[in-house]
Amino acid sequence: MIPACHVKSIDIIGPLKIQPFGLIVAVGVLTGYFLALRRAKEVGLDRTVCADAIFWTLLSGFITAHLVSEIFYYPEEVARNPLTLLMFWRGLSSYGGFAGALLGGTLYLRRRGLPVLEYADAFMFGLVPGWVIGRLACTVVFDHPGKPTSFFLGMPDVQGIVRHNLGFYEMLYSIILTAILYGMKRKRPFPGFHCALMLVLYSPVRFLLDFLRVADRRYFGLTPGQYFSLLALAGGVALFLSGRRRHQNV
Repeated sequence: MIPACHVKSIDIIGPLKIQPFGLIVAVGVLTGYFLALRRAKEVGLDRTVCADAIFWTLLSGFITAHLVSEIFYYPEEVARNPLTLLMFWRGLSSYGGFAGALLGGTLYLRRRGLPVLEYADAFMFGLVPGWVIGRLACTVVFDHPGKPTSFFLGMPDVQGIVRHNLGFYEMLYSIILTAILYGMKRKRPFPGFHCALMLVLYSPVRFLLDFLRVADRRYFGLTPGQYFSLLALAGGVALFLSGRRRHQNV
């Protein structure tokens, strides 16, 4: 068993507090931003365009992360009070964020006639290590408690019940994904390769981890995250197949 880890806030002076979740997420966003820009420079992409595209992906991503969280995980609350859709300090959905980032980035790049997949690959080199830090934030506040367990990586919740900390598990797996991604940075058989690789490697593990969740809403036995995982896997496979086909026809 790993020692308890659920720090919601840290007292500074008087009423002043630091919210570790927001602070760590901000560090993750900044880390991902600079790593994506560095990768863009390495592969000859326009850093200014990349920076602007990241801004729009972040903006659209945070908006849809909240909307998806409210609509799919708390539909009764939305029905009672639709204004919860505007309460952006409430929950966030990771897949909702991915979907919004994809939409915002694609619209921005296509309006300028720029290669979406090449920029998407560069973004992966910021997103994945940034995701490690983001899931560290989830770990610290025990944001995604799982079922009770005797597993050696289990952590006690605020009531002392040892549970799977799914944010912690994703953080560990994201470290592995980061190592794989950077280990294959020289391999570029077709535009979209690194993006497809991460989709195919991440989504099945996320699908399985969601079976351990206790609080998430279910639809026909599966969480919204599991349905999004299936879509992500299908998208990754399609991207691989289409990329290979284009590469072979060159």
